[in-house]
Amino acid sequence: MKYKYLLLDSFTLTPFSGAQIAVFPNADRLTDEQKTILAKELNLPEIVFISQAARASCDAVLEIYTPQGKGAFAGHALMAGCYAMGDVGLVSGSDARVLFEGQELEIILGIKNQKVQISIPVDDNYDEYVPSNNELAQLSGIAEVDLGYMSYRAMITGNPEPYLIVPVKNNKVLRLAQFNENKWQQSFVAPLAKQILLFTGDHPFGDVSFAARIIGKGVAAHEDPPIGSAAAALGIYLAYGKSDYHRSCKVQRGDENSRISILEVNVDKKGPEVKGIQLGGNVVKVGEGYFDL
Repeated sequence: MKYKYLLLDSFTLTPFSGAQIAVFPNADRLTDEQKTILAKELNLPEIVFISQAARASCDAVLEIYTPQGKGAFAGHALMAGCYAMGDVGLVSGSDARVLFEGQELEIILGIKNQKVQISIPVDDNYDEYVPSNNELAQLSGIAEVDLGYMSYRAMITGNPEPYLIVPVKNNKVLRLAQFNENKWQQSFVAPLAKQILLFTGDHPFGDVSFAARIIGKGVAAHEDPPIGSAAAALGIYLAYGKSDYHRSCKVQRGDENSRISILEVNVDKKGPEVKGIQLGGNVVKVGEGYFDL
C-alpha cells in the first residue's frame, strides 16, 4: 500500500527555512513499529502521523514520532500536522479539533495565507526557586554580568513541559551561550526543567519581540533547535505576576547562519487566571512523496 507524506517547513513562509517536518496524512493502517521505521528512514527530528479520531468531537488524531520512537509535544510538528490536514482536505472549514496525547486541541487554519494557530490547553506552573546567577552562568557559559534583560529574571515555567527560562543581555550573548552538562547534572534544577530557554529583546531582527534559543541536554554545541515546545512556557512566563493581561508577540529562533523560524505566542489572562495560550505561525510545503509498505 502507498502512504503519502508531505515535506513541510514550519514557522516560515520561506522554503528551506524554519523547522523541517514530514507528515503522513493518512496513517490509520500503520502500526507503531512501521511509524518508527518510517521516522528512521526519513531521519528528521520529528515525523507527524494523522489518523481518524474515534471521538465525534475531533477531526483527527495527531501523533509525533522520532527515529527513536514515540515523541513528545513539539510545537513545530503540531503546526505542520494541522496545516497538512487542510492541505489534503481532511478538514474543510477554518476551525478544527485534533486529539494529541489524549487532549483535544483547537486549531484555526488559514490555508490561503499558510497560517495555523493552535490553542494549547493551559497547564501553567511556576517555580521562582532557581539557581543563583553564579550557577546560571556556569550552566550556560554566560558571564554573570550578561544575565538578565530589563526587569525579566530567571524562572522555571511549564506548559506543558517545564523549562528554565533565562533572560540575557543581548543576541550576541544568546548566540555564544554554551551548555555545561556536567554542571547541569550536579544542579538541583536538572530534574525540575527539561532544558534552558534563553531569550532577549535586544536583537537586530526587525519586528520580532524576542530572539530565543534552547540549550541543554541533548542539544549539540552551537545547535539551534526548534523552540515550539517551549513557546507556551514562554507565554506563561511573560504573564507571571500580571492581572487582566493580554500579550501577543513574535519570537525568532535562528539567525543568518541557520534556519530562521518566527513563532507567534499569545497569552490571555482574566484577573490572575490564564485563560488561553495560542501558538501560531506559517507553514510552507516544499515537497511530497510516497512509501510502499
